[in-house]
Amino acid sequence: MARLLIVAGVIGVAAPAFAEERTLSLDDALAHGLSASESMMIARAEVDRTRAQVVGARAGYLPTVDGTAAYQRTLRSEFEDISFGAPGTGTADLPFGQRNNWRIGLVVSQPLFDGFRTPSAVAQAKSIARGAALGVRETRAQVVLAVTEAYYEAALAQRQVEIAEVTLQQADETLAETKLSFEQGAAPEFDLVRAVVARDNQATLLVQFRAQRDVAFVQLRRRVGVRLDAPVVLSTKLEADDLEQVIAVALRAAGLAHETGRLVVARAKEFVAARDAGVRRAQAELLPTIAAGSDFGLVNYQRSPFDDGWRTNWTIGITLTLPIFDGLRRHAQIASSKAELAAAKAELAATIEVSAVETAQAAADVTAAATTLETNKRTVGQAKRAYEIAELRFQQGASTHLELVDARVQLEQSLLIQARSSRDLRVARVRQALLPGLPLVAAGGF
Repeated sequence: MARLLIVAGVIGVAAPAFAEERTLSLDDALAHGLSASESMMIARAEVDRTRAQVVGARAGYLPTVDGTAAYQRTLRSEFEDISFGAPGTGTADLPFGQRNNWRIGLVVSQPLFDGFRTPSAVAQAKSIARGAALGVRETRAQVVLAVTEAYYEAALAQRQVEIAEVTLQQADETLAETKLSFEQGAAPEFDLVRAVVARDNQATLLVQFRAQRDVAFVQLRRRVGVRLDAPVVLSTKLEADDLEQVIAVALRAAGLAHETGRLVVARAKEFVAARDAGVRRAQAELLPTIAAGSDFGLVNYQRSPFDDGWRTNWTIGITLTLPIFDGLRRHAQIASSKAELAAAKAELAATIEVSAVETAQAAADVTAAATTLETNKRTVGQAKRAYEIAELRFQQGASTHLELVDARVQLEQSLLIQARSSRDLRVARVRQALLPGLPLVAAGGF
C-alpha cells in the first residue's frame, strides 16, 4: 500500500496544472496502443527480415557477375635473364617477368542445376516468412487484449473510487447525525466512536482506491503511448450496456472480424512446412551441381594503363561438381533435419490439442463471468434495499449504529463486486473473441 501511495503522490506532483484533459474511448485506446506498441514494431521488423531471406534464397536461380581490377609491379623475377625472342619480333611481349601488369576482368557464373537446393531453400524461406506474417497478426491481437485489459482495469479503479466516495459521504452524514444525537443525549458515546471509526476507515479505503486508480491510469497511458502525467477521462463505461459493440471494436482493431481458425495452429503448420523443406534442402546436398561460366579479361603490360597494348582473354565453360565423400557430414545434416521435422509435427499436434482446450476454457470463463455478474446485480439490489431500511430504522431510533454500518459495508462490497464482475465479463468476452489470434497460454507446457 505504501508503494501505491508513493506512486500516487509522485503522479499528483508531476501532473501539470495546465494540461488539457483528454477523453479516451476504447476505440481510441486501441488505435493509439497499436501505433505505439514496440511489440508490433518488432514483429513487423521480423517480417521484413524473413522477406529478405526469401530474396536471398531466390538468388540461387540468378547468375553472379563479379568485376575485378588489379595492378601488379614486379620488382624481381626469375625470368629476368631469359630471352623469349629477338627485340622487335613481338615475342618479347610475353607476360613472363613483365615489370607492370594491369588487369581488368569480368567473371559470370550461371547455375544450371543445383540438385534442387534453391527450390527447397525458397520454399523454406517462404514458410518462415508466412509464419512471421501470422506472428504480426498474433502480436496485434495480443496488443488489443492488453490495451483492453488496461482500459477496463483503469475503468474499474475509477469506479472503485466513485463507490468509495459515495460511501464516505454516507459515513460523513451518519457521523453528523450520530454526533448531533450524542450532543442531545439521545445516543451513547459508543455509537459516536463507532461512527468516527467507520468514517476514518472509509477515508483510508478511499485513499487506497485512489492510489490504485492512479497506478492503473499510468499503466493505461503507457499502453496507449500517452504521457504518463496526461489527464485522461474514459468515455467507455464499465457497466454500460454496450458489450457487443465492445466486441466488434476489439475484433476490428485486431483485424480478426472474419477469422475462424487459430493463427497459432496456422503458424505451427508453416513451421512444419519449413522443416520439411529443410529436409529436402539437406538431401539436395547429395546431388551434383552444374554451372556455366565465362571469364573475360583485359591485360596490359605498359607503364600506364592509358597506353595502348591491351590484350584480351575470354573463356567460357561448364563445371560439374559431384559430392563424393565429406566424412558423413551431409548424412548427419539430413538426420538432424528429419528429427527437427518430427519435433515440429509433434508440436503441431500439441498445439491443436491445447487450442481446443483453451477454446473450451474461454467459453467456460465467459459463462462463469456472466452468471456471476447476473447474481451480483440481484445482490446489489438487495443490499441497496437493506441499507435503505437500516438507514430509516437508524433515523427512527429503531436500530443501532452497528446495524447501519454493517448494511453500508455490505452495500459497498456488493457494488465493488459488481464492478469487478463487469470488468471480468468484458475482458473474458474480448479474450474469447480474440482467441483465434492469440498465442497459446500454455505454449511452454506441451
